[in-house]
Amino acid sequence: MKIVRLLALSIAGAAMACAAEAPVVALPPFIVEEATKGPPWRHATAPGYEILSRCSDAVTRRVVASHQRLHQLLAEVLPPVLQLQCSLPRTLILYDEELQPAASREVIARMLQQDSIAPPDDFPAPAGGRGFRPLPPARRMSFLPNLRLWDRDGMAVFMIVRREDFDAENLSLTQSTVEYLVKSRLPSLPPWFVSGFLTLYAQMHYAGERLTLDPLEWIGSAHTAAVKADPKTAPPLLPLDDFLALRLPPAAETPAYDPIKAWQAQAALFVRWGLEADGGAHRAALWKFTDLAAVRGVSEELFAACFGVDFAVAQTQLAAYLPVAVRKSATFRIARAAAKPAPLALRNATDSEIARLKGDWERLEVPYVKKISPALASKYLEQARRTFRRAYDRDSRDPGLLAAMGLCELDAGDEAAAREFLEAAAALGPIRARANCELGRLRLAAARVQPTGAAGQIGADQVAEILRPLFAARADRPPQAEVYETIAEVWAWAAPRATRGHLAVLDEGIRLFPRRSALVLRAAEVNLRHGFTTEAATLLALAERLPLSDDERLHAAALRRAVAESGPD
Repeated sequence: MKIVRLLALSIAGAAMACAAEAPVVALPPFIVEEATKGPPWRHATAPGYEILSRCSDAVTRRVVASHQRLHQLLAEVLPPVLQLQCSLPRTLILYDEELQPAASREVIARMLQQDSIAPPDDFPAPAGGRGFRPLPPARRMSFLPNLRLWDRDGMAVFMIVRREDFDAENLSLTQSTVEYLVKSRLPSLPPWFVSGFLTLYAQMHYAGERLTLDPLEWIGSAHTAAVKADPKTAPPLLPLDDFLALRLPPAAETPAYDPIKAWQAQAALFVRWGLEADGGAHRAALWKFTDLAAVRGVSEELFAACFGVDFAVAQTQLAAYLPVAVRKSATFRIARAAAKPAPLALRNATDSEIARLKGDWERLEVPYVKKISPALASKYLEQARRTFRRAYDRDSRDPGLLAAMGLCELDAGDEAAAREFLEAAAALGPIRARANCELGRLRLAAARVQPTGAAGQIGADQVAEILRPLFAARADRPPQAEVYETIAEVWAWAAPRATRGHLAVLDEGIRLFPRRSALVLRAAEVNLRHGFTTEAATLLALAERLPLSDDERLHAAALRRAVAESGPD
């Protein structure tokens, strides 16, 4: 029986073959429908995912099932509540490897001919050998079989799938994927959890229904060996209150080890103790404590409420667990109670679905290509526009398609065309968070050109029109700092007087993005403008603790003078 094998992301094999000659430019796939004939695109949905596949149904189901299994395993050590959450379903695009080479190579070769850009050595020469210049070493190219790309409000994965036997147990979620899910989560997770979990994840291995964690390395190999030989030789653990608050001893007081590496090792030990010690008895407490600490900060009271013990008792347990952690592996399995995913219901994709999902993926490819091969970025943009237009010219007016077209034009720098598509999308139905955010920003820019309020300020009708999509974006996940910054900008130019209730949304934004200096300063300015001097002073005090640019420091100083001159509320 033939089953799918997912190609590894690495293109090391291709790179090694030509390493002596030149580096490889690793491009995303360039798939043009007219270039290939084959099976139709198929569409399906699964919890949290939308799937577009040009593989057989059997292959598609196996790939999706493997993907779901990997995320179920990840949830055993990192529950969804501690991961980046997206209201927009994640896109998974699968393409049969037997179709891909002809599609990508044929089209890229034609582009290189037309633009007199030298092709890779392994391109077949056209009849007569005309149309190509000799290859400069720096222009060798290959195609990435797997790629994950992110937008502010969502994620998409493209996989080239090979119809051969494969070992599903060798599939895993990459360190970079999990790092993004952890570091992008809002409210931001505590530093000790981020450091500790990511250190542990680098030592985890997927194997079927199991996730195995290697023995802990304590500070370094020499210290690890010493702990194994005699646990009493281990440097003392930082007291938990100091550890959780990131209070490190001076390096001069710890000549035998680096205090930063010791803190990082203790972070890994603490998270591992929470996940695995005593048969996983502390796991739920660790997750609850991490979740609440992200909002409230760390306190012994919160710790005791979650774990049922105070810092002193936990410190003793942690020290006793260290010798175990450096000697033994740990294994995590999918919980027996975990529900099996429902069978994947596949059907032929509509023109609108193909254009929306494939076109939006191609839109995300453009900035990626621009970084590694700027000369080809415009070709990828043209391809995205063609994909979108294929359905649009057949009278498809799906709001999701129109929103993606608007974002494509916005990313390309055409704000007039972008607003036209975004307005049309919003008029037809709910649209994704980033589209709503950008629509609010474009409406604000237009209102500032033609304000309806007195003295060049935007009127109440314009304020309501601008805030509508911004508050729709605010209701989605993940939160976007740009939403709150645009709301602050609205009230900076608004003719109507804002109440504290109106400005409370800015407080929410600062709780989510406390280090976003532009947002903090704009919120302070807006509060001052609308008469809330006390709140403005509080925000300026927060700004003083942030790294500010020279312009921001001047802005903050001017605001402080204005607050002092205004007096109390």
